[in-house]
Amino acid sequence: MSTVSIIIPVYNRANIVSRTLKTVLDQTYRPLQVILVDNFSTDDTMVVLNQFKIENNAPDFEVIVTQEKHQTASAARNRGMQFATGEYMMFFDSDDIMDRRLVQKYVSAFQSSPRRVDIVIARRNHVNEIGEKTLMPIFKKDIIANHILHSVLATQAFCARHDFIKKIEWNNSVSHWNDFEYGLRLLLARPIVGYLEGKARVDVIYGGANSITGTSFSEKHGKWEVALHFMNLDVKNSNLIDKQRYYDLLAYRLLDLAAHYEREGHPEYAKPAVQKAYSTLNRKRIYRKVMPWLFKRIVKGKRGSARIARWVIK
Repeated sequence: MSTVSIIIPVYNRANIVSRTLKTVLDQTYRPLQVILVDNFSTDDTMVVLNQFKIENNAPDFEVIVTQEKHQTASAARNRGMQFATGEYMMFFDSDDIMDRRLVQKYVSAFQSSPRRVDIVIARRNHVNEIGEKTLMPIFKKDIIANHILHSVLATQAFCARHDFIKKIEWNNSVSHWNDFEYGLRLLLARPIVGYLEGKARVDVIYGGANSITGTSFSEKHGKWEVALHFMNLDVKNSNLIDKQRYYDLLAYRLLDLAAHYEREGHPEYAKPAVQKAYSTLNRKRIYRKVMPWLFKRIVKGKRGSARIARWVIK
């Protein structure tokens, strides 16, 4: 049986990480290697992690607890990758929940595919602070563009072959939307991608005080823009033929971020982001017409704007 390595960065999650760890322990698949990377928490997180290891470490369920001083999830994941020995590797966050058959489904997808698959993507629910679930769609066609628009390769929603993913480290300079940036670089490496069909296999806690995502975009103003900056560099350094199209897609995501700032009551954050996005998007007449309308649409909280942008930015 092939071992699957699961890397989970943890920072000040003593009160909620046990819920996530239970869903890992409940997986129907073995053998598993669970690598828990504490980001030098200031609460009792290390106590919880070490207790989990004492109670559950076994020949077919190896638990490794380590620490990473650089306090970003990216650095913690890179640290975890140093310990990973499984044929397959996946990442997870310390506040999310995996279906008990998630790992089994991943391995089956790898092994049953008629061709050698490098990455398998799962469907996920976004769960808000009151427990309402939104099923996130999977877009298979034009996956790089769809990742820019829809964050297809979210941290919790993919598994990869170790020999493919070990060559691509997380960017320690990106503290927020790090999986957004990392996912783009994974896709630029041109993997063969497979998908888990059917129901969602991951619940991503999205929003609220206990969520890694936080309660608003404005409270972390400037950090999201760092990820978009590096993604533009990723495109620049890539072998993509039509690079301008992907710059346009990233400009739309900046416009989308600006609309969230505006909706949250921070026009001072929105204005420079809008100006920067339009400096790219204003080169085409259709963009000059559609993008201001899309901006207002997002401010009003209407859904489906990214799909419209995908149609416009061809």
